[in-house]
Amino acid sequence: MKGKDPRGYRKKGLLFSDIEFSSKGERMFVKQQVERLAEKIAEMRKARGISQEKLAELASVSISTVKFIEQHQRTPSLAVLLKIIYALDRNAVIWK
Repeated sequence: MKGKDPRGYRKKGLLFSDIEFSSKGERMFVKQQVERLAEKIAEMRKARGISQEKLAELASVSISTVKFIEQHQRTPSLAVLLKIIYALDRNAVIWK
């Protein structure tokens, strides 16, 4: 039952275990990058003195979404990730 928890609620983001990979190397690469993103989000949030609740409000996402991402419990969609990045730094440059 992917995308749902046992109580029938829709989960925010994907469980890492629900994602299919073509190789062990690909899985490890993606896992490392997701963890780095989660750590960077938490680092930027704390450096700006913003609580998880405030970040959720600024990004228009649920507090559980922010908590799950920072705790490596969920993999955010690209749209959610970009909303959070924008909330943390409106001048962020993703790629140069």
